[in-house]
This record gives sequence, C-alpha cells and structure tokens, in this order.
Amino acid sequence: MRGERGLERIKTRLGEIEIDERDIIDFPEGLPGFEYLRRYALIQDERTDPIKWLVSLEDENVSLPVIDPWLVRVDYSVEISPADKRLLKLEDVKDALVLCVVVIPKDSPEDATVNLLAPVIINVRENIGEQVILDDPNYTIRHRIVDEMERSRKLVDQDVKTSAGTESEG
Repeated sequence: MRGERGLERIKTRLGEIEIDERDIIDFPEGLPGFEYLRRYALIQDERTDPIKWLVSLEDENVSLPVIDPWLVRVDYSVEISPADKRLLKLEDVKDALVLCVVVIPKDSPEDATVNLLAPVIINVRENIGEQVILDDPNYTIRHRIVDEMERSRKLVDQDVKTSAGTESEG
C-alpha cells in the first residue's frame, strides 16, 4: 500500500511501519531459506537496541533480528570475495554494512546466539544485500553472545594492559 512521498506502509511482525522507497534493500538472491523474498528494510526499534530487524516487505511473518558483529566480538573479521563484491556492486568497502543474524530463544534470552559464519552484507550506497558464507574456521552459525562478549572484554583488557606496559617502558 503506497502512502505519501514514496512511502510504503507495510505490515510486519513488529507492527505496521512506513518505509521510504529509497530505504528498500534488494537481495537479488534472497536469503538462505527465504530465496523467494527479495525486498527488505532495516528497522531500528529502540526497545531492542542494539538489535535491529531485517524485515521482509513481501511476507509480514519474516523479520530477522540482526546485530553489528563488532559489538559482540571485537576481533571479528570479514573478507568479501570478488564475486560477492560484484553482486553487491561494492566498489568501496566503506559502503558495506555488516550485520549478523541473532537467534533469541523465547524462554532463555541469555542463551541468544549470533551467526558469525554467514554475515549479511548491505551496500548502503546501492541498497543491495546478500548473506555470504565466510571461509573462516573460527566462525560458526551459533556463537553464544554472552560468551563472545566476555571473550571480547578479556581481549580488550589484555590490550589495555599491553598498551599501558608499552607506554611505561618508553
């Protein structure tokens, strides 16, 4: 249903929302398991921040919670293949928004996991997205978020101690 000024009103699991046509993200190959759905929007809901929602504009029942992976794992690393860069029309990596899908168990949110193996990459300049599978043995589809955050905290603490030791030696 079209509203004013290129706005589209969409029913989603999060309620009815208005999406500006310019904010629609095209996934030419869909997402794994949802290959038939190509149009999405990224929704920020202050109730779930820092988790955002990748919402299908074609099926109101499809909304995927996603998060910036560096909030969970400070040393996360993504290599985008030349083929993926072509599909995404990605000329400058600064235009790449990287998000990872989160699974939140209904009865135990503390056991939420994040898929670090298959990030969603969005070219924010072209509004084209793709979920890619990384070739990195350090990542799986289920990393427990609290464990990754604890691991990251230890890495940061170690880094701070190392930096402080280096500065006092100089």
